[in-house]
This record gives sequence, C-alpha cells and structure tokens, in this order.
Amino acid sequence: MAGNLVPSKAAEALQAGSGALPAVPDEVGLSFREPPAEGGVQWGRYLAALRRFRWLILLVALAGTGLSVLATRFLKPEYTATATIWIDTRDAQEGNSGPIRAPELLHNYAWQELLTTYTVLDSVIEKEHLFLQVDDPRDEPLFKTFQLKPRFAAGDFRLTVDGAGKRWTLKTGEGLGAGSGAVGDSVGLLAGFAWQPDARQLGRGHTIKFSVTPPRQASEDVAKRLNVQMAENGNFLRLAYNDTDAARATRTLNALLDQFVSLAADLKKAKLSEQAKALQQQMDTVHLALQTAEAQLEGYKIKTITKPTEYTAVAPGINATQGTVMTDYFQKRVQIEQLKQDRQAIEDVLQRAKSGALAVDAFQTIPSVRTAPDLNKALAELSASEADLRAARYRYTDESKQVQTLQDRVNQLRGQTIPAYATALANALKTQENALSDQVGSQSKELQTIPERAITEQRLERNVGTLATIYADVQGRYQAAKLAEASATPDVKPLDRAMQPDKPSSNSAPRIILLGALASLGLGVGLAILLDQLDKRFRYPDQVTRELGLSILGAIPAIRNVRASERDPEEAAQVVEAFRTIRMNLAHSYGAAGPVLLTVSSPGAGDGKSLVSSNLALSFAEAGYRTLLIDGDIRRGELHRMFSTDRRPGLLDYLVGETTLDAVVRGTTHRNLSLIPCGTRHHHGPELLGSNAMRELMAQVKSHYNVVIIDSPPLGAGIDPFVLGTATANLLLVLRSGETDRQMTEEKLKLLDRLPIRILGAVLNDINTEGVYKYYSYIYGYTADEETIPQLAAQAGEASTS
Repeated sequence: MAGNLVPSKAAEALQAGSGALPAVPDEVGLSFREPPAEGGVQWGRYLAALRRFRWLILLVALAGTGLSVLATRFLKPEYTATATIWIDTRDAQEGNSGPIRAPELLHNYAWQELLTTYTVLDSVIEKEHLFLQVDDPRDEPLFKTFQLKPRFAAGDFRLTVDGAGKRWTLKTGEGLGAGSGAVGDSVGLLAGFAWQPDARQLGRGHTIKFSVTPPRQASEDVAKRLNVQMAENGNFLRLAYNDTDAARATRTLNALLDQFVSLAADLKKAKLSEQAKALQQQMDTVHLALQTAEAQLEGYKIKTITKPTEYTAVAPGINATQGTVMTDYFQKRVQIEQLKQDRQAIEDVLQRAKSGALAVDAFQTIPSVRTAPDLNKALAELSASEADLRAARYRYTDESKQVQTLQDRVNQLRGQTIPAYATALANALKTQENALSDQVGSQSKELQTIPERAITEQRLERNVGTLATIYADVQGRYQAAKLAEASATPDVKPLDRAMQPDKPSSNSAPRIILLGALASLGLGVGLAILLDQLDKRFRYPDQVTRELGLSILGAIPAIRNVRASERDPEEAAQVVEAFRTIRMNLAHSYGAAGPVLLTVSSPGAGDGKSLVSSNLALSFAEAGYRTLLIDGDIRRGELHRMFSTDRRPGLLDYLVGETTLDAVVRGTTHRNLSLIPCGTRHHHGPELLGSNAMRELMAQVKSHYNVVIIDSPPLGAGIDPFVLGTATANLLLVLRSGETDRQMTEEKLKLLDRLPIRILGAVLNDINTEGVYKYYSYIYGYTADEETIPQLAAQAGEASTS
C-alpha cells in the first residue's frame, strides 16, 4: 500500500525495543464504543477544509474577479454637469421706489416643477437629438440631419452599405427589413425617419448601428438623471445632470438651462399681456358707463334749466333757515335713492348670477361697491386670478396642476366669496335705507314743496363723480400694466452655466471588482466548506472520536512512494514511531495473564489493513514479543507475497484437517515473528472460520505466542471479519484518511455492537502530518540511530579528555 512500509523495509527501520508485557489489572472488562461526543464550532476542521480546497478557492476567486473585471468593461463611469439659476423672488409691491414691475410669476416649488415639465424636456430632447443613440461615436456626424416624423418606429436599427457604396439596406434589430435604396436618397421613410445622410460619409461596406427611443420616454429618462435643488426661501436653483458622456451631459444641461429661461420669460410676458387685456376691457366698460351718466346729467339740466331750483325761497322771511333744512333733507333723500339703486343693482346682479355667469364688470359700476373694501378686494383678486388662468392656459393644458389650481380659485371667488360679500353689502344698504327713510319721513311736511328735480340732479352728479373716480383708477392700473409689459424682465437668469467635467463623479468599476473578488472568495470558501460537509470519506480525527465514538490508538503518516535509497530516513522514523505508539496502546489494553489477541480489519478494500497488520506484528516482534501473524483474508489474502513464502498449505488447509499446525506456521526473517498464510481457497471458507477447528487453533496459539494478530477481510466483504472478530474477541479498525467511507463504517459498527467483540480503537492510516494531524507527528531529529563500536570508543575518548 503506497504510503506505508512493507515488512522487510520496516524490519530494517525498526530498532530493537525489547520489553515484557506491562503489568495491568488482571480483569479488563469488555469495552464497547462510546457514544458520539458533542462539540462546538470545529474551527480546525474548517481551516483544514480551506487548506485542502485552497486551489479551488483560488480558482473561484480568480474566476469571480475576472468576471467582475469583464463586467466593468460594459459599465461606463458617470459624469455630473452642474449649473445655477438665479430667481428673483421679490414682491412687485415691495417699496415705492424704483420702476413699476410685475409680481413674481411662480412660487419656489413651482420653479422646480416647471423645469421638469415636458414643455422644457421635449424641446431639449428634440434639439439635442437625445432620442437617438449611436453605437460608434465616429458615425454621429451622419445623424446631423436626422429627424422623426409624427409617426415612427422605435427600437434598434442597422444600416448597411454594400461594398460598391451604391445601395443601402435598413433593418431592425430583429433582422426585419425597414427599407432599402440608393445611396444619397432618404433613409428610413418606412420607419418614420426624415434622414438623408451625406453619401460621401457613408463609405463602402459600412454598417451603422443605432437605436431610436420615443421622445417622451427620452424626456422621462432625462428627468430621472436631473437633480434640482432649491432652498425654501432661497433665490438659487441648483441643477445637476448625470450622464456617461461628459460632453453630452454639458450640452444637455445648458440646453435645459436656455429652454427654462426662455419659457419663464414667455410665461411672464403672456401673463402681463393677459392682465393688460383684462384691464382694457374693464376700462372700456367703466368709460361707457361714465359717458352714459354724463349724458343723463346733461340732458336733465337742459330739461330743467328754465324751472326754479331748490334754492328759491318758499316764503318771504324764511330764507335764513331754508338752506340748512333743504340741504339736509335733500342729502338724505339722495342717500336713500342712491342706497336703493345700489342695493337693487347688487340684487339684480346676484339674481342674474343664479341663472348664468357672474357679471363681474357690473359690480364696477355700482358706487357702493367702491366703498366696500372686502368686496372690492375680492373683485381685484378675481381679476388677477383670471389673468393668471389665461396666462397658464397659454402654456399648460387644462389637466395640469397649475391650471386646475387657478380654475378652482376663480370658481370659488365667483361662486362663493363675491356673492357672499355682495349679499352682505345689499343687506347693509337696506338697513341704511330704512334708517334714512324714517328720518326723511319726519321731515317730509317741511319739504313737500321742494321739487324732486333737485334730488334727481344730485343723484346724477354723484353717479358721474363715482364713475369718473372708478375710471381714473382703472385707467391708472391699465397704464401701469402696459408699462410693466413693455419693460418686463424675466424672473430667472443663468448664473453659472454648465462646464464639461474632467473627472467622473461616480466610477463603480473598482467597487464592482472589489465586491466581485470578495463575493467569489466567499463563494469559494462556502463551496469548500460545503464540499467538505458533503464528503463521505474520513478526513479529520474528530470524525472518528466524536461521530464514531472510537479511540485513536495511533496515526500512520503517509510516505512518498519512492525507492528505498531515495527515502528520507526521518519519514521512515515517523512510521516506526507511529507503530511503536500503536504497539504500546495495544499492550496496555490487555491484562498480564493473557496474550495480545486481536483481529485487524477495515471498512473497505484499500484502507491498508494488511500493511498495518504486518508492520504491527513486526513491531511487536522487534519488541521481543513472540508474535504470530495469521492471514485470515481467505478470499484475497496476500501476506505470503509480502513475506516471500508459499500460500499453501495454510489456514484453510489446517481447518479442513489436511495438514498439521507445524506445517502451516512459517518462519520469517525475524526470529520472533511467525506467519500462517491463508491457504487453499475454499467455497466454504467462511464456515470453516467459525468451526471448532478454528477455536482449537486459537486455543493452541494462545499458549505458544505473546501476540496473535489476524489480518481479516474488510468489513464490507462478508461475514469473515465478524467471525474472526468473535474468535479473538477484539477488533482493531484501520481507517484511511481521505479514502474510507464514513457511512459504511457507521453501518458496520452498528453490526459489531451486537456481537461479543471489543473494539480496541482505530488506527488512522496515510495521514498528512499537517493541519488537523500536526499533533499526530513526532519531532524531527530524534531518530533512534544505532552506533558502531568505533563510534562509541571515539565518544568515550572525547569524554575523558574533556
């Protein structure tokens, strides 16, 4: 067996180790296996597994790292372009100094939403051709004139020019034809492309790969790459755009910047235009009402120019008191009439509002509305909201958030706020009218002679004056709006334009390589531990002691299979010391009265039981024990070859009665070691091993030898080892590291537990004296060498001179 010494070589290496059987108690009880021991984390086993599979771990780690490096070639680093926009958030009414200016267009949060609207993004996508991706950057000049028609096909395309440079063929990524034609013609008409590349740049035998993405999808992708930040009350809108192409990132961000500023300016101008248009309509309405009131006053005065006025004396002698009474009376009558007209006008407007839209301009012609601050403020707010709504509709659809918010505000003002204020004003006018009517009623007798035309004239003059005031106010606001529109400046202005970044902002390649290396290393370690756990062979000492409950009597190191002249003496010495340890443990397992009697077996073939038996017998013989080695492997026994003797007659020949014991016992090269070979093969050999002849043989040899060792077949070969084990009542199990099947061993040991056989322990064969077996080796340099007589004399002379 490779890795062990044959008996002839072992005899040369083993040194004499004489000694009698040790004195131990006479009674040694029958010893069965101990139950498997429980243990904690087996770190030594894990480390040994890692050492055993180190090349597998290294291979997996290198493969994982290589795949990570390969994966990074398909990942491009990202570059971040940044820009800053300044936003003017001052209120239009802040301070009275400075030029007339319009109020702020949007709130802070709305500016960020405006930047990510499709109105901005779609324009940038179309301008920068971001819906187009070209595989080879060298082909990008061919796509300068590339445009999309309203209906087009998206996906991957491949344009191929023939070797003569005369015709082109366009196919989809799936290989479907998308058109063909002569070089110089429009390309992709069937796919919805408006593209006529330069024939000189197409070349010959050239293939161009590109892909087309729907512009709206490209806009969504740009929005995901765009990061917008602005403080709650700040004036700076900070933009950051990520892309794998630094130049493209810079161009895209600057295009977003320009489109955003342009759109903000257009929106503000549109808002101011709508506001001026609304004021123009209001001014025309008030002007018409003023002209009507002035015409009525003028016509009334012409009609009553020849009639006496209220200043004519009623009777002589009362001119001194006439003015105060009449003035007070007429003022009250005028107030009552004015309140009544205003109340009726308000009620009329509210009545018409129930059946249709609220006529906001009608309130502007009612004098009492001018003195009602809440209603007047609500009307002004309605005008401003309607102007904002018209401006928003200029840029947004009716489903957008800005338009819906403004529409809800206008509806609330028209349907709730203004009608509520108007109703409250009408009720207040009614109350004042009733109070004044009571006062006038008490003075009616004194003023019955005063013509009603005075009251009418004052009412007409008051109406003219009120309308003139309203007209002047509206006219002033209209002029201010026109001036603001003419001198309008955008609320936003680029502060820092994007510059092309020199270094990538994020490069995931090192991180991916590191993670790949660590993951593959972890995978290799896990795979090594998993393979170790799934390994059914014996690898570690604790598998013998903990799992099988066996004592380890010794461990035989592996020796390289080289010629004897090239063999390291230290390696041979390690084997010699291993067998000496086994011999010592076995000698102490028996009492002083009886010989060492045992059967040597193994779970399977090739575990080294025959070599262990022969070398162990030789070790006992070297120690001075009269030793008999019996080849009990009647099926495939080969001990006669190892000791260079005949197989017949042998054990089976003696058991069948064909020969005597003296005839089957062979001498060997060692005077203390004898051998009984297996003998002639017999079909009923297993039955002969359990016969009375076998028991008589064992009784005879026990009286003539100190040590009897039977080399049996493997436990998996049949009943032979179990019969021989019962014949000696003791069994030594040989387990080969890395070869013996653990599951089969456990099953065979269960069978042995039911037989009267004491399992002395296990011998670990062919171990590597490193790792978990490092404590089963012996210190190098302590070989038991034998000195010659001249050497001893020289050493004695040196001692005397010293």
